[in-house]
Amino acid sequence: MPTVKKELVLGAFEVMAPTFLANSWRHPLARPEEFARLSFWQDLARELDAGGFDFLFFAEHLAYPMDEGDRVPEVVVKEAVQFPVHDALLAISGLAAVTERLGFFVTASTTAGQPYLNARSFGTVDHLTAGRIGWNIVTSDMQTALVRLLGHDTVTAHDKRYAKADEFVQLCLQQWEGGWGEDAQPMDKQSGVFNDPEKVHWIDHDGEFYSLHGYFPIAPSPQRTPTLFQAGASPRGKDFAAKYAECIFTQERDITKTAALVKDLRARAEAQGRPGDSIKIINGMSAIVGETHQEAVALRRELLDAPSREAMASLFMGWSGVNLMNFDPETTLADVRTEIGQSLLSQYQDGRTVGEVIDGLRETMGGFKVTGTAQEVADELEHIAEETGIDGYLVEHSFGGIESYRDFIHQVMPKMREKGILPQTPRRGSLREMLTGAETSRLARDHPGAAFRHEHLAAGTGAA
Repeated sequence: MPTVKKELVLGAFEVMAPTFLANSWRHPLARPEEFARLSFWQDLARELDAGGFDFLFFAEHLAYPMDEGDRVPEVVVKEAVQFPVHDALLAISGLAAVTERLGFFVTASTTAGQPYLNARSFGTVDHLTAGRIGWNIVTSDMQTALVRLLGHDTVTAHDKRYAKADEFVQLCLQQWEGGWGEDAQPMDKQSGVFNDPEKVHWIDHDGEFYSLHGYFPIAPSPQRTPTLFQAGASPRGKDFAAKYAECIFTQERDITKTAALVKDLRARAEAQGRPGDSIKIINGMSAIVGETHQEAVALRRELLDAPSREAMASLFMGWSGVNLMNFDPETTLADVRTEIGQSLLSQYQDGRTVGEVIDGLRETMGGFKVTGTAQEVADELEHIAEETGIDGYLVEHSFGGIESYRDFIHQVMPKMREKGILPQTPRRGSLREMLTGAETSRLARDHPGAAFRHEHLAAGTGAA
């Protein structure tokens, strides 16, 4: 019998900014002047929805690259290196209104935010999208900017950020899952009871980082807890992801390393008491499609050649906290330390000189780079998935907007369906049901958030 192919999930990777990788906004296909318009994103969402993508992912940034001396390199402003960058969560209800099934992920920081406000915002959007919202949990890059712009006392140490994130997520889960019991809103006009006081639960929390005493004011939404996405790459980050994430975002570029990471993440999930296959692992991927292989290679080269060295170094600084332009190009990064992007920095501490790192950033940032005809791209995506065990791809935009995805939708995805690695009919349901295959829109019973449900607490089986 033929082997049943794994049907992959597909997301589109965006930032509400003129560009993600520096200077791609200058390409003739880019439309950077439209990034601030809701209609621009609605057009993109409609095409992704109709084309069969499962979700649109916004890599939200609260700030922009800044070094520890409060300096913002001129190139950040001049060449639009993650500047300006707008608030993606505010646009999601407008995108949901023009789509039928597409899900949405938005990044929100546990270092910059507050659990009550975060739970309130995502709970509201879960209602407005009919259960199609997800939270990409980050502990935050650009820590220096958070100190300067939000008044934090200092850059938060890496491990402390994860300890804080753990309490933050727990408190959000307590509000979403434990704030309201089942059938808590009879809305009975005759009796005058809108909310059943016995089923709306007061929350008392005094933790190391946060305090909350009161009711959660958002009525139970379709998912209650938004679908949880995370991308921790350090050992501490991978443990955090294995504990909470339903989808884990990876950005490997080597098949052997990706396969090892997938195995490691599933083992970590099992160590947390969750089935290894309960998490979906989605790797970044940039696809460039041409009528011929040579045409695709030439387009890829145009994109790689566009960003200046200074712009790429600033982008790296925002993610890692390390300003490569301050180093002698002939030295290495072997002895450099950071509290911001430890895992990213470690990828470049392999003996390469600083000059080599800077010149190679255009090709080494992001996930797999797949270039060729539609058939070649589909074949390579099938090969990567089979060899690594990943569950899908987050397709990184090239120019910004629909032009980054149009060829992929109309040329590559039909061939992936022919191969049996995409569903013949696009998935539907809540975001959780679409991505995890869950039978309901609610968190799985083996997820730690389920322990906050009132019926668990009443039975003495919930969280302390």
